Amino acid sequence: MKFTSISRRIIAGVLFAETIAALAVTVTSVFYERHIHFRAFDVMLHGRAESLLGAVADADDADDNLVLDTRSITVPSGDLFAVQEDNSRTLGHSQTWPQEVTAEVIGSKSKRGVYHTTINKLDYRFVRIDTVRIVDPGEHGGIRRNITVLYGSPTTQVWREIYEAVRFYSFLSLLLLITTAVLIAWFLQRALAPLHQLASEAAGISIKQWSFNPPDIARSTRELAPLTKAIETTLARLEQSFSQQRRFTSDAAHELKTDVAIIKSSLQLLTMRERTAEDYRSGLAVCLEDCGRLESAVLEMLTLARVEYESDHRISLPNEPVDMAMFAEETIHRFSSLAELKKISVNLTRTTSTQVCIDGEECRLLASNLLHNALQHSSAESLVSINLEDMDGFMTMSVKDEGEGIPEEVLPRIFEPFFRADSSRDRKSGGTGLGLAICKAICDRVGGSITISSVVGRGTRVSVRLPSRIQTKP
Repeated sequence: MKFTSISRRIIAGVLFAETIAALAVTVTSVFYERHIHFRAFDVMLHGRAESLLGAVADADDADDNLVLDTRSITVPSGDLFAVQEDNSRTLGHSQTWPQEVTAEVIGSKSKRGVYHTTINKLDYRFVRIDTVRIVDPGEHGGIRRNITVLYGSPTTQVWREIYEAVRFYSFLSLLLLITTAVLIAWFLQRALAPLHQLASEAAGISIKQWSFNPPDIARSTRELAPLTKAIETTLARLEQSFSQQRRFTSDAAHELKTDVAIIKSSLQLLTMRERTAEDYRSGLAVCLEDCGRLESAVLEMLTLARVEYESDHRISLPNEPVDMAMFAEETIHRFSSLAELKKISVNLTRTTSTQVCIDGEECRLLASNLLHNALQHSSAESLVSINLEDMDGFMTMSVKDEGEGIPEEVLPRIFEPFFRADSSRDRKSGGTGLGLAICKAICDRVGGSITISSVVGRGTRVSVRLPSRIQTKP
């Protein structure tokens, strides 16, 4: 399995973004520095060209010609210039002025008056100034002379300065990247420290050690608080689940061990001495009765396991509702002998609709367990009331008895498997303590609920709420 690092991803992402930004800054700086330096270079070229224009003077001759006097002007070596009159007569030029440049620049159609050309493998930048000089101004306005000044200089030094500026920006960007990498690595190490502490604390959890004490900074950190809460909630559920599983295993083993021990002792008692056929028949009948109790406990455990499995794995519900009243009437008929033996009256009331979205067998089991419990714990010559009512898409079935009731302190545990409020009644009543646990598992599976209210000495009411229409499961 290949491991990945969130910290490395964050650092790589930040550095990638900064690299893109640095490249953008570098490219932008190239254009910016080029613009600034060449703008200053053009100003310098225009200044030198204006100096040459100022050196154009009237000649002392009868033809009113113009001359170029460069004695007061210093032209840097490498620069090229030429001054022309009426684009035909050259007043002066630099010693290395190439004539082909004159035609190239004058024939150019550049609107900015700036030109580029290559001379002796060097890039030159030229400016051109066109102006008019009035010779011998007088009453007739003088003679107009068109003057053109061409001035150029190599751009090598300009590009050198541009590259130096770009190198400076690149160096700063690289330094920023290195600094950012170091700082963000240090910052992430400190920022993720609460997460590492949380992981270390969680790593110490085991089946024998469920204590989880996350650091306070993990609770107060907005991003870690939900994770901390989720871990605590999950661990609480797991601890409860493991505790219930251990308790269920222990209680199941105790129940089965008790029944097996009774069967074993009964058989051992039969083999201790010679007995009559009637004694053997009586002993075997007791063993069969205990085997039936053992079989009933195993079947109830299997039923509880099946219902919980179907609930956990979201096994689909039946497509068609069933009539709860029909199963209630069937259950009343099945337990009529027990009710008659204890002289208990069972009264059933119902509304017009008692449809529930539940499996038929589970519906029968639900009604059977609730009525059987009510009959077992009811006083002689009392009343058990069963009421079925449909309300807001749910069917409510309440089973009320007039028995001894359940102490308030044991009500929170009443749905735990194998739990009995009065353990002294185990063998007498024949129950395993799984009936209510199965009822709750069935209700939870279909999205319903079951509640119990009881008053000691006055009786108990069990209310079951089941969906009467097909519910869409999330």
